[in-house]
Amino acid sequence: MLEKVTAGIVPNEAKGLEEPRSDKVTIRLSPKDIHSMTKRAKAEGFPSRTTWLTNLVLATLSKEPVLTDAEVNALRGSNRELAAIGRNLNQIARTLNVEFRDSDKLNKELIDRLLEQIDGHRDKVSNLIDRNMNRWGG
Repeated sequence: MLEKVTAGIVPNEAKGLEEPRSDKVTIRLSPKDIHSMTKRAKAEGFPSRTTWLTNLVLATLSKEPVLTDAEVNALRGSNRELAAIGRNLNQIARTLNVEFRDSDKLNKELIDRLLEQIDGHRDKVSNLIDRNMNRWGG
């Protein structure tokens, strides 16, 4: 009701309508299972077993990838590579469209290198997705 009356003028925090940060869930595991969980969380790049367990639950419920910081950084790097490949393709297209008589500047070696970059990018992203899905048993 306050939102309708204020029409977005007053932020939610000021209205006292903010939702609780989260609810706590407690589970009991044997010391052996806790050790295994801690070891696996560390091996997979998670800062804590709680973070790992939370992500396991989220991935299971949503059937969506849940990425570590390292995986997010890998995807960012991959996007930068993809942007560079796009710039190269723009240069090739410009050369073909504007300077058609000079198209001999484009050689098979240049195009092969570009194809290798694209294949490398696809492999990295595919491996990242496979590792993520295998981590959570998807």
